Amino acid sequence: MTSTVGVHERHATPATPARASTVGSTDGLIATVIAGIDAGWADTVLTSDNLGTLVWSASHGQAERHGMLTVERPGVRAVSLAPAGCDQRRVRMALQVSARLGCVRRRGGWAPAYLTSPLRPDTPDDLVRIPHLVTARTDTRELVDDACRRHGLTDTVAWELMARAAACRWFGAALPDQSLVEAHLPDLLALRSAARAGRFPPTTAGARLAALLHGRPLPLSTVLVYRRLDLFRELFAETSEVST
Repeated sequence: MTSTVGVHERHATPATPARASTVGSTDGLIATVIAGIDAGWADTVLTSDNLGTLVWSASHGQAERHGMLTVERPGVRAVSLAPAGCDQRRVRMALQVSARLGCVRRRGGWAPAYLTSPLRPDTPDDLVRIPHLVTARTDTRELVDDACRRHGLTDTVAWELMARAAACRWFGAALPDQSLVEAHLPDLLALRSAARAGRFPPTTAGARLAALLHGRPLPLSTVLVYRRLDLFRELFAETSEVST
């Protein structure tokens, strides 16, 4: 199925009778649904082919709760929040991250679909948000392989929203101090970009990071940050010292 999110409703086919809201005019979500599965719950079908259907649904209530309910619908395989006015390239990238998570977690008894967001979501009902560090094309925001090293790439964050118990299962332990990680996301993204180019801070902590990443096929990830937060706390402190 094409990954293009055409968000102009004049190019879309209504899934249900016309509603007052249109794509992008209000908070909502986009989702991919297996071909042949009824998507009558959605407001608009954006694209549809023999591989599946891409739909948009307005949020009637809190967007995060709407999204968590949507991932449980039959046939849904990827979901991203689509906040009103958000750059649709970022929404599309978040949906691609959701699909990637589904592929990675397909085995092991995990759920078939996951909720992502291009912007930092709220966390009602004891939900937690995970800031996934990802790489995308600078111009289109299309997600690329994490190991890609070509020019014209941007390191950015796509958020995942999940139940706390599921997040602990994903991480393999209790979650660390997420507020510290969120406060230093710009530093983490800068480190990820520099590490991909083989550049590390000329410090003891920078040398430890270089050794940690040596031989790894993938760049700096959220899981690695969570598991070695002691090291990244040192790197954050060094960054703060340089900027003052």
